[in-house]
Amino acid sequence: MSASKTAVPSRSHLTSLMYSLPVRRLKEILSHVVPDASLGAVEQVASTQLPRLYNLNMSDDRQLLLSFAPSLAVRLLRQEGTILSSEAILIYFISASTRSLKIEGSPSSETEIPNSTSLLDVVPKILKHSSNNREMAYPYSIFEPTAGAPLSTLSIYLSIPDRRVVDKQVGSMVRALALLTSPTGTFGTASRVLPDPFNGASSTAPPIAGSSTWSEAFNTLLEGILRDGEDMAVLLPYDTIRSHYQRLSFHLDTVTFPRLVVLDASSETNVMVERTAEEPSLGSSSTGAKFTGLRSWSQGVFGDPLLCEAFEDPSEGFLEGWQEGGEDETGDEVNLEIRSLFYRCYRASVGVVTQYYRPQVDSSRRELEARRKLTNVLAELARVEAAETSLLKRPRSPSGEAESAKRLKC
Repeated sequence: MSASKTAVPSRSHLTSLMYSLPVRRLKEILSHVVPDASLGAVEQVASTQLPRLYNLNMSDDRQLLLSFAPSLAVRLLRQEGTILSSEAILIYFISASTRSLKIEGSPSSETEIPNSTSLLDVVPKILKHSSNNREMAYPYSIFEPTAGAPLSTLSIYLSIPDRRVVDKQVGSMVRALALLTSPTGTFGTASRVLPDPFNGASSTAPPIAGSSTWSEAFNTLLEGILRDGEDMAVLLPYDTIRSHYQRLSFHLDTVTFPRLVVLDASSETNVMVERTAEEPSLGSSSTGAKFTGLRSWSQGVFGDPLLCEAFEDPSEGFLEGWQEGGEDETGDEVNLEIRSLFYRCYRASVGVVTQYYRPQVDSSRRELEARRKLTNVLAELARVEAAETSLLKRPRSPSGEAESAKRLKC
């Protein structure tokens, strides 16, 4: 885990840290979270994630991770407005559901990832979460940190076999997550579907919202990013995108089970990897690598697992891990291609609009790449003619279904 080690020794940095982080209040909170230890050095973690991250070094040599909400100066998309609470709610749900499966005696293979790693091993333990602004002026979460460093910082050091192992483990995790379904049978983001266990008043209350169909839930996501673009006057083919959705959205309703997917579960900036300390064997450049979890769990959605960005251009290792899970969880194979087109359209739209909300040094390159993808996928959607649409609505023959499944298996 990369961190700024000058946080405590440098008086100037300590002063700025105190302005951005209420250290005195944090010490008081930690005295209740870990009463047998006190807060020592605080180190800001270099991260591309939206939340501000800090390593908290405790007096008993433990290290905790503080995730602090983005400052008000950071412009957020609609779907990012509740990232900390969404993450905390989802982590709580995954941990509780996985423990329940184990207690009930479900086969361990259903929630296991290669190399004897379970979902419980890759989901961080959350020690404290607050969604209000009363305690530290911003929402925050305190975790036991995930080991390792983001794949984006280590990928150049990994051998091809090591990278395949990591990709396979990520694919298996995505499959394991897809085995978890919405407890209410509704579709939508985790924050809309799941109750908030950290709010005593709502812990037993019904979910805030949720959609009865996947097409409705996906439309909420799609409309959210389109409206974000309209708010910033981003030039996009809004009418064309909405027209294709109106014409072909019935394909999304072949997804009848709201399965859990973390949209950026395969992002190199989100995947955490730990390199082993073992020396490479004779004749091999491999040093070993292990997937340890995700930096952020905030983009959880109950719907179609294929919405995960990993399926846009899946590696062989990822597909191997996904397919080892057994029976396919992608729903009706006949409609898979058109569903995938919609997901590519959504991701490309997010890619374009994000550059206007949070410009970076290479935003022009990122925007052009996203626009190229959007243009290509809209062209493909345009080729899905009415006649073909009607054909897909009618039942396929057994041979046709087998041919489609063979072609689209992923």
